[in-house]
Order: sequence, then C-alpha cells, then structure tokens
Amino acid sequence: MANDSDNDFTKNKHNLVGVWSLISGAMYDSDKPDRTLLAKPYGDNPHGKVVISSSGYLLATLVTPEGLQPLASDDWTLATDEEVLRVGRSLTTYGGFLTVKEQEDGSLLWHTTVEIASNPNWVGKPQTRVARFSEDDGEAYMTLNPVKWYTLKVRPSPAPPLYE
Repeated sequence: MANDSDNDFTKNKHNLVGVWSLISGAMYDSDKPDRTLLAKPYGDNPHGKVVISSSGYLLATLVTPEGLQPLASDDWTLATDEEVLRVGRSLTTYGGFLTVKEQEDGSLLWHTTVEIASNPNWVGKPQTRVARFSEDDGEAYMTLNPVKWYTLKVRPSPAPPLYE
C-alpha cells in the first residue's frame, strides 16, 4: 500500500495524483540519445489513461485506435469472436497500489503491485516504471520508462465539466 514508511509516495503525491492522458508510446533499443525506435505498440495515435488516486492506487488503460472501433452491437455479449479478439489484443489494463522511491537523478522508481490486469500473468507481480517530470510551454508531462526501454509520455487530463 502507498503509506508504508519505506515509500516516498506521500512526499511526491503532488506530482503523481490525477488523471494522465497517454500522448505517445514507443519502444527503443536503449536509453541512449542515439537509440533506435523499435515499435509503437499503441500506434501513432494511442489512447490511454493512467489514474493515480491520493491513496496511491494506480489504474492504467492503454489501447490502440483499432481497439476503439465500434462493435456491431451495443451489447458486448453479442460481439463476434473477431470483434472480441480485436478489442482484447488492442487493450492493456492493470491496477494496484504504488510504492515509490526517489532516485538520485530526481526521477521516481515506482512499483505497482498488480491486483487486476487484462493479462492474468501480471496479477501478483510488480510492474516497474521510472517516472520523470518535465514541463513544455507551461504544460506538465510525466515520462514513464519501464525497466525495458519503453517510453510512455502522458499529461494531466482536463477536468470533466461539472453537471448539476
């Protein structure tokens, strides 16, 4: 859970808590400046949200544009096997509590202890990321690098309109 004494989540929650929107995702062969792009697993126009609660719970959902194409029926149980396969293969989602450790370079090393996931093999195992924060033209960004050289760049999502 996010409140362990060996966890820097509370100290860094001002940077972490919120709804973040995926704006790019790329896999590289290394973290070096002259690295080579290997793949964009969520395409050129990825969709995704990373939601981090004030208690330290993370929910991440990432999907390719193909996964958002409408189904023939509004009833998911009536989707064809082809539609289910298209959606399922396009979607990555998982959730769990974060443990955060500050690194000497100012980045955060975080581990999400996975409780629920679209890939059942992740449940009970950590998803580890390095988070770096930046700003460009007044807009905040968080760049996430898994242990493997895979980069996700996200920004805070605008708050939804309030309805009465």
